[in-house]
Amino acid sequence: MRALIVLLIIAAGSGLPAAAAAPEPFASPTLVIVEMHDFRFRPSVIRIPPGRPVILRLINRGQLAHQMQSRAFLETPVTIVSGGSYVEAPGLEIFRLQPGAQGDLRFTPRARGRVRFTCTIEGHAEAGMIGTFDLR
Repeated sequence: MRALIVLLIIAAGSGLPAAAAAPEPFASPTLVIVEMHDFRFRPSVIRIPPGRPVILRLINRGQLAHQMQSRAFLETPVTIVSGGSYVEAPGLEIFRLQPGAQGDLRFTPRARGRVRFTCTIEGHAEAGMIGTFDLR
């Protein structure tokens, strides 16, 4: 299932025809804009209160494809809006964007604590493309 989600995300950023719009799943989420650069996330620490809906608006400002992976997404229902596509999933392994693309990742974190996120494309995390969700 997770592989299908990754493929849908990649296809969404590829310029394929747009899917029909879907209703908003959250009443009043907090918007957090995250820029993906070569090789860093800005901001690298994202403070989010658990139990509150969040929209992570990921914008790839780099010259390379980048992705975000975090344990925070694995067991949390997520909604992805990207390139005219709308996907709901019971969890997410990877959110990938091509250069110049942007997409929204909507979820409600459940646990408290600090959870790492990273770009898992080979060499990107080692070059410094890591960050932390501060959930308190």
